[in-house]
Amino acid sequence: MKKAFLIITIILAVIFPAKNSLAGFADGLSGYILLQVEKNGEAWYVYPGNNKRYYLGRPADAFKIMRELGLGIAEADFQKIAQAGMPVEGDLELARRLAGKIVIQTEKNGEAWYVYPKDLKKYYLGRPADAFKIMRELGLGISTEDLARIHKPGYDESLNRYSKYEHKTVSTADGNFTVDLVEIDLSNPKLKIITDTADADDCDSDCGAKSLASFAVANNGFAAVNGTYFDTGASKKNYYFFPVYNSRLGKMINEDQLKYWTTGPIMAFDENNKFYYFKDSREFKSVEYFESRYGVKLQAALGNKPRLIEEGMNILIDWEIDKKQKNVKALRNAIAYKDNKIYLVVARNATVPDLANIMKAMKVEYALNIDGGYSSALFYNDEYMVGPGRDIPNAVIFSQE
Repeated sequence: MKKAFLIITIILAVIFPAKNSLAGFADGLSGYILLQVEKNGEAWYVYPGNNKRYYLGRPADAFKIMRELGLGIAEADFQKIAQAGMPVEGDLELARRLAGKIVIQTEKNGEAWYVYPKDLKKYYLGRPADAFKIMRELGLGISTEDLARIHKPGYDESLNRYSKYEHKTVSTADGNFTVDLVEIDLSNPKLKIITDTADADDCDSDCGAKSLASFAVANNGFAAVNGTYFDTGASKKNYYFFPVYNSRLGKMINEDQLKYWTTGPIMAFDENNKFYYFKDSREFKSVEYFESRYGVKLQAALGNKPRLIEEGMNILIDWEIDKKQKNVKALRNAIAYKDNKIYLVVARNATVPDLANIMKAMKVEYALNIDGGYSSALFYNDEYMVGPGRDIPNAVIFSQE
C-alpha cells in the first residue's frame, strides 16, 4: 500500500446504519469520498446536501464537481477550522457542522478546501491534480454491493445505446402509475443473459438466498431484477418450486416441476439472446428437448405466475391470483418482451391486475409477473434503482462481455 493512500474496509454492520435503510446507509457515509475497490478504484463523493454520490472521474472532472458543490464561507469562520497537519483543534462545533463539505474562501481568491469528517480538519484542494490526490488519500474503500445502496443524482440513466433506466408515469384505464424501468436491447452483440440461483441443487427448506446486488456483482452484471416467488416461512424458508435455469452450472433447478400444468409459463433465451415464450411449462418439457428442437444452446430461463400479457393481450386470470395480489397496493415486478427488447419493470403502489394493465398500456408482447413486495429490487449500473429488498433465492442478470 502506498504511503498516505488510505483504503479503509468499511465494517458497515458496526459503524454505519442498517443496510435495509438506504437513507440511513447514505447518512452514515455523508461527506465521505468512496473508492470502488472491486472495480478500478473509481472515486465518488457523497454530497452532504442530498446524500447522493457524484462520480469524480478524472482530476479536472473531480475538481469541477467539488467546486460546483462547494459552500461559500466567511473568512472569519474559515480561520476557525484547523488545517491538516496542524496540532490545533480549532472550533470543533463549527467543523462538525461543515464535516464532509467543500468550503470556498469567497473573501479571498475562491480557494477550495475539504473538511474531512474523520479528523474535522480542512484540506487544501489547490489545483485539479492536488485535489484529486487529496481525495484518493482520504477515500474509504467500499464494495460495489454496498455502493449500490447510495443513489446518484437524477433519475434517467443510460450506460450505452443498448440499455437505459427510466423513472416514469404510465397511464392506464384505472389511473396513472409510477414505474421504474430498465430497457435492454437484445441486439447488443456483447450481451449475456443469466438466470442464477443461490443453491446449486433443488432445495426444499432453509434454502440459500442473497441480495440482488450480490447476484449482479458475482455475474459482472450491469442490470438485474429479483426472480420467482418463494416461501418466507420458517419451515420452508426460501423454498421455491418454479423452474429456474442456473446459467453458471448449465442445469435446471426444479426441473421436475416442468411436467405440471400448474407450473405456468416459461421465458427462455438461447445463446444468441433470442427470446422464447412457452404458455405452459409442459411445452418447454426439458433443457434437452428445447436444445434439440431449436438447435440452440439454452442460456437462461425461468418460470413464474401469473402470466400477464401474451401476444399483446391481457390474459391475467382471476383464479390464478390470491386476495393480496388482487387487492393490496404494493411494489409489483414484471419482466416483459417487445420488439427484441427486454423490460424489467417495478410498478409502485399497484396490484397484480394493475401491473397487467400497465404492461398492456406499454404495448408489450409478453409479460410475466415476478416476485414483488418486500422482495422488489431493480439494479442498474451499480445502483439500486429500487430496493435492495430482502435476500432472494434466484435472480435474472444481464452482463456485457
